[in-house]
Amino acid sequence: MEEKKIYTVETLIHVDFRDHVKLRPQMYFKDCYTENNLNSILIGALCHAIDEHIDNKCDEIFIYASGNSLKIKYNAGMSLEKSLNLTKAESIMTKIGACSNEKKHLQVGHEFCHLGMAVINAASEKAELKTVWNKQNGYFLFEKGHIVLSDFSKSDFSEESTTINFEMSKEIFGDFTFELNDLQLKLNLLKEKLPNLEIKLYK
Repeated sequence: MEEKKIYTVETLIHVDFRDHVKLRPQMYFKDCYTENNLNSILIGALCHAIDEHIDNKCDEIFIYASGNSLKIKYNAGMSLEKSLNLTKAESIMTKIGACSNEKKHLQVGHEFCHLGMAVINAASEKAELKTVWNKQNGYFLFEKGHIVLSDFSKSDFSEESTTINFEMSKEIFGDFTFELNDLQLKLNLLKEKLPNLEIKLYK
């Protein structure tokens, strides 16, 4: 008869969520492994832009996808307001659950934020965030989900914007890439739900 394992507080091991993403990527990115591409990551990466769109602050998104790299640019800023020593932008990109918690519209979190920006960032080899918000520039560089550089300055521009670059980890995803024809189909479905949001995919 097999002996039952007894778990105690002493036997529990805390694993940082970034490490857990690497250990169990198929749990987080099930659709990627089902479809054998990276396309499902895109919709999750648009959740902040969609939240701002529903708040009438974003009406255009430009997307550039090539190989395992994804660039998103849209005309709304990611907040640089400080909360617990981090800007909201940093929290969204590095704290699991923060992406959903910072949403202004619950339906966005429910429908478009299944992954969360921090999980996508954790599965990236490197990522870069540039944002103009409230006449401030914010620049952040991440490696495997960790902040390695942050810089703030006054902005010469009054128009707000956000640009995010992800280079997805080949260690996690192997040879998976963004497949543009299927990606366009996913975006067409998104446009049907959000007809007033201009979305352009550049090949």
